[in-house]
Amino acid sequence: MISKKARTSLTAFGVAFIACLLATLAVQYLSFMADLENIARDIRVAALSAPMPQSKDIVIAAINEETLAQFPYRSPVDREFLANLITSLDAKGARAIGVDVLFDQPTEDAKDEHLKRVIRQTKTPLFVSYTNSAKDVNEDQLAYMNDFVPANLRALADFKTDPFDGNVRWFFPRQTDPGMPLGFAGKAVSFIGMQAPAREVEIAWRPKPDMRTPPFPIYPSQAVPYLPDEWFRGRIVLIGAVSTDLHRTPLAVVSDDDEGMMPGVIVHAHAISQLIDGRNAGRVAPAEGVAITLLFALIGSWLGLLKHGVAFNLAAGTVILALYWAYAMFGYSHGVALIPLVAPTLAFAISLWLMDVIIGRAERKQREFIQGAFSRYVSPTVVDQLVNDPRALSITGSRREVTFIFTDIVSFTTFSEELSSETLSQVLNAYLDGACAILLRCQGTIDKFIGDAIMAIFNAPITQEDHAERAVRCALELDVYAEKFRIAQNEAGIPIGATRIGVHTGSATIGNFGSSSRMEFSALGDAVNIASRCQGVNKYFGTRICVTQDTVDQCPNVRFRKIGDALLKGKKQFIGLYSPISAAEEATSLPREYEEAYSMLKAGDAKARRAFLDLREKYPDDAIIAFHYQRIAAGKVSPQIVLENK
Repeated sequence: MISKKARTSLTAFGVAFIACLLATLAVQYLSFMADLENIARDIRVAALSAPMPQSKDIVIAAINEETLAQFPYRSPVDREFLANLITSLDAKGARAIGVDVLFDQPTEDAKDEHLKRVIRQTKTPLFVSYTNSAKDVNEDQLAYMNDFVPANLRALADFKTDPFDGNVRWFFPRQTDPGMPLGFAGKAVSFIGMQAPAREVEIAWRPKPDMRTPPFPIYPSQAVPYLPDEWFRGRIVLIGAVSTDLHRTPLAVVSDDDEGMMPGVIVHAHAISQLIDGRNAGRVAPAEGVAITLLFALIGSWLGLLKHGVAFNLAAGTVILALYWAYAMFGYSHGVALIPLVAPTLAFAISLWLMDVIIGRAERKQREFIQGAFSRYVSPTVVDQLVNDPRALSITGSRREVTFIFTDIVSFTTFSEELSSETLSQVLNAYLDGACAILLRCQGTIDKFIGDAIMAIFNAPITQEDHAERAVRCALELDVYAEKFRIAQNEAGIPIGATRIGVHTGSATIGNFGSSSRMEFSALGDAVNIASRCQGVNKYFGTRICVTQDTVDQCPNVRFRKIGDALLKGKKQFIGLYSPISAAEEATSLPREYEEAYSMLKAGDAKARRAFLDLREKYPDDAIIAFHYQRIAAGKVSPQIVLENK
């Protein structure tokens, strides 16, 4: 029989495998994930590559705007000019000449014939860009190009772009199809006795020597005849346009100049350079990438097995991933390969989450036990109704307006892990006893317990005309009780947190839901979700009680301070949120002073900053004042608040 420890280990390995598989597939097939991985890799290539000396093998003879300004038409490039340029480079002793210009249409007959002769008669090895792609040339253009450029001088000019982000990432050194010429880079190195790889190659972009110096010498083509011969002798010279024929490259992640949108002739220069140098793009092999991803999935599973709580997992995970990313990023300039970043991170997060879900199943069973143990706290009015009217056992419910109270103890999960089971039971029982006594005294129906959390309903099952006000006064009483309980426990060395309370009024379906063997009196509807979130947003504001506008509108005898108009996660309309004024606050001038400052904030008055600063100095412990002051200090002079989290 497999031991519990062995089952746990197998579960962890299974979770890690699933997480690795999901992360690998996500980065492979989901465009936004692939884009993130590309960006992480491109940042290293563009910004963190170790500098290299300027190439001594390749020179660019650039056809720029000044070149084109010499001629009556920009395109096609003047054929006589190109013929003279090739002749000049031939005389200067270039090792090879690559012409990245498509000759796919006639210009002036005499100039065309002159260039055709030069192409065929030049002694220096020469190659010319060529394509038969239907998206680039039609049948007439292809026929003209085939006549203009001899088959043995043709070089395929095409690149391969990334389907996810459109960046040029690969070049074709060899034939792509039978009968096609060698790729531009493959043709170039063939003239120096090298054989290009058979398959497409990822471009290893040559880093610049420094911020001002380009990877390759670039000279204006019109100036070439007047430049020293030694600048070209023994080098591969590439002729091409630098103001047109632009391609987006991975370097665009940090640059929007001619590196981000790079002329095709310079892309060819990078490809030729890496073949000559024997460099590659530096990526790890796919199998190695999967192994790294699996390793991080295993780390995530192991971290989940420790069961130290969400806060620990988040902190430890952040440190582990930050160190890995820093190693990958800054280590790249010192020889570390382009290891994957997004896939391992995703696998780590998935495995940690899956372990939390699996471990949480056991914890949920414990919560169910707690609910059963405290079933006596269900309001006697519900029992009375079931006794007096058996039809209430029907699974169907009725829709009515009710007011909900949700309570929750701050960081209860973390707190509970620090106590023995006996102490935890004693503290939780004592807390819930007192809280439930208040709820029942206020004639609220205790719907359910979720560990330390309580959900209560007013105006169901019995009708209460003042249910909204009754719930708010109950919340104030609960707050006083919970604070006294917390202080007493803290003084006894038990670090229980504050209780957060949310109150909301809305329509919900009320009834008994379940099966013939087990059912539960409860409420269903969006109002339940809003009430729950109302409790949760206390964390955002630093308050302990938060009440919605729908409840406040039905409480003419209770005073409130408005917190603001909040857009809850998943909602399309702002909802007013308030904090009821306690008896202690009533005895001070705080409510009046706050209302004056809030009116300024609502009006967008610049004086609101001063008003909240004064209030903050006068009432340093007031959470709502501190919240608005911090927002105003950040430039948000508005009571409208968008909440990103639930």
